[in-house]
Amino acid sequence: MRIPLLGISHETNTFSSVPADYAAFEASGIMRGQEILDKHREASYTISGYMQAADELGFELVPLMYARTGPIGTITKDAYDRLTAEMFGMLRDQGPWDAVLIANHGAAVSEEFPDMDGEFCRAVREIVGPDMRVGITLDMHANVSKPIVEHTDVCIVWRTNPHLDPKPRGRKTADLIYRATKGEIDPVQWIEMPPMYVNIVKQFTGEDPLKSFVADAVAANEKPGVLDTSVAEGYPYSDVEKMGMAWVAIADGDLELAKSVAKDMAAKAWERRAELNVQVASITEALDFAVANYKGPRDLNDADVVATDGTALAPPDDDEVRNGPIVLMDVGDNIGGGSSADSTHILAEAVGRGISGFLQTLYDPESVDACVAAGVGATVTLDVGGKTDDMHGKPVRVTGTVRAITDGQYEELGPSHGGFRFYNSGVTARLDTEGGQTIVLTSARAGNTVRAQMYHIGIIPERYRIVVAKGVVSPRPAYQPIAGKVILVNTPGVTTADMSTFTYHHRRIPLYPMELDARYDP
Repeated sequence: MRIPLLGISHETNTFSSVPADYAAFEASGIMRGQEILDKHREASYTISGYMQAADELGFELVPLMYARTGPIGTITKDAYDRLTAEMFGMLRDQGPWDAVLIANHGAAVSEEFPDMDGEFCRAVREIVGPDMRVGITLDMHANVSKPIVEHTDVCIVWRTNPHLDPKPRGRKTADLIYRATKGEIDPVQWIEMPPMYVNIVKQFTGEDPLKSFVADAVAANEKPGVLDTSVAEGYPYSDVEKMGMAWVAIADGDLELAKSVAKDMAAKAWERRAELNVQVASITEALDFAVANYKGPRDLNDADVVATDGTALAPPDDDEVRNGPIVLMDVGDNIGGGSSADSTHILAEAVGRGISGFLQTLYDPESVDACVAAGVGATVTLDVGGKTDDMHGKPVRVTGTVRAITDGQYEELGPSHGGFRFYNSGVTARLDTEGGQTIVLTSARAGNTVRAQMYHIGIIPERYRIVVAKGVVSPRPAYQPIAGKVILVNTPGVTTADMSTFTYHHRRIPLYPMELDARYDP
């Protein structure tokens, strides 16, 4: 049995001013053939799950082409056309095939196709015909659409955020496609899309209401005849009609069963819709708390064990403050959500208040170049950050010592958001300021999802008073185990928790909580 693998993985922030052009995909990595398998063999991503299934079930997984880039703005028409022309050409020319496996993210928007993932699935279906089994595995932040479900036989969504289960969910997609191709099962699926979205600050599956939504899906999967159930949180920073939450149920030859299960899960969630939005701390409130409540450094031998079996991280007790850095989640500069990576809103206040023991990253190629030119050990005065646009603060002037410069490449062998193993921040410089702040300057936009990012340049984050993690949930596998406390901070930016700052032109209306009188009749 020969099954090809292909995909375009992108989370599109339509409010971002940084386009996802072909060069952006090239910079992040366009993989072809064996390189795809080599990069994912020891990782925990969706493709790793497909590979595991191939090994265990005995089918041939044929890697065609896989393209991804970090979350930024809309995919250009040129990029989409060039990528799909090549990979769809491979799909047409390198057969015959017995089935297809797709590895897309699920929240992609291109200049031509607002539902890029739906169009991608439609095109694949057109190439392989109506009878071939097609499976896709999506990120939990996917804006899942009816065309995605219509043009695939199996659509499975990750169940954890932070994303610790891409591999087992990919493994299950491949398993169902394999069994369907052999005629052992007949998967049919239904998508339910109530008019609601969940704010990014409530998308952590380790706490309610998402914890309960996932539990409902797991329980529904145990019903006789049900092959899989998924809940997609959606991605609220895409101004498209499909934006919002979705539930998918797959049944064995029984569409009415799939429909009733999906509707039941969605109806339970709808009853808790008021819990999907919450106020979070201001910058001043967060820094005040951190300064007043820091209890000392973390014992490096006392880090908690993070689950590796796909279960969600359990948060510390709300009232508990432990030893370890106070970790401030910079919501408005959520790099994993398509932000600029160079927000200075928190840094500016910390510098202004003279707060030392402070650590954060900044995307700033210009400052990296200045550090490289000066050399390790040099003292430099730089205006750092705030250079992408006018939403993420102004450059902050600092004077400090260049402590280290690296190529920005590092490896994470432990659990990580998304299950990736290899990372690249571009040429990276460590700057220790005279005010006691440590700033990691990167020449590529890189999220704070693994502590290896810090260790590789000689920084031990456990010893800092305050660590700024640019994200909401994705940094948790890295920083929650060492944190004295994790605080969400409502900073300005293209991923801010204050959704009223965005003007939508294409979303569904009504959509709760933007329209509080929205109705849903399952």
